[in-house]
Amino acid sequence: MKRIIAFTGSNNPVSINEKLIKYIIKEFPKSGIEFTDIKKYTLPIYSQEIEQKGIPNQAKELFQLLTTAEGFILASPEHNGLPSAFLKNTIDWLSRIDQRFLGDKPILLLSTSPGATGGNTHLEILANLVQRWGGQLVGRFSLGSFQQNFNDDINSLNNSKDEESLKKLVIDLLSKQSVDKNENKDEVKDGSTSSSGYGKIKTTLNTPHAEYSTINEKEKEHRKEQLHGTLRREARTETLMNEIVSRYKNKGFL
Repeated sequence: MKRIIAFTGSNNPVSINEKLIKYIIKEFPKSGIEFTDIKKYTLPIYSQEIEQKGIPNQAKELFQLLTTAEGFILASPEHNGLPSAFLKNTIDWLSRIDQRFLGDKPILLLSTSPGATGGNTHLEILANLVQRWGGQLVGRFSLGSFQQNFNDDINSLNNSKDEESLKKLVIDLLSKQSVDKNENKDEVKDGSTSSSGYGKIKTTLNTPHAEYSTINEKEKEHRKEQLHGTLRREARTETLMNEIVSRYKNKGFL
């Protein structure tokens, strides 16, 4: 069974983003999705001064935990159109251990909020950054107007379309495989002589297309005609100017 670590970017003890994750776990009980409360990993605000004294042990513990996962679900709150300071600080510490701390594994981004957009603004920011952190983005989902669209009593979404969209993304996540860092390693190393992988691409790029010579000759002819046309226009212009000057001289204007 896969191990999918789900966590929030919120330090709120009654986080609505955590409720969204708990809903997913309820709907996929035997999928290997488990919630990790990263609030228990107490980290100081990142600074180079603190880092020089050593990366906090709790950052190392969280990093080690993430390495055991085969995928991730991150439900992130939006603060002023941005990820929370709590999440940003956690990422700052993890990236000091390894910038690609997500380990080339699939990740699903979620967000919900009391507002209509559901935190979608900052999800776009996160979507553009997860690859830098070693994440394979599966997709993103935002649930707006949480109080109207989520039933706390039965831990369920009220809108069937929202439910369908979210479940499809979770299924996509569960079907993904993490990237094998050693895959095609030999092919890349021996690319200059290999007939597959990089070597094949290199050979293809270095082989002129069958029509290249014809196109190249036509381009040369076209440029030659353009040059001759320019020279002819310059010659006609010079002749015309000489004629004008001659006429003015004859009339005594010059």
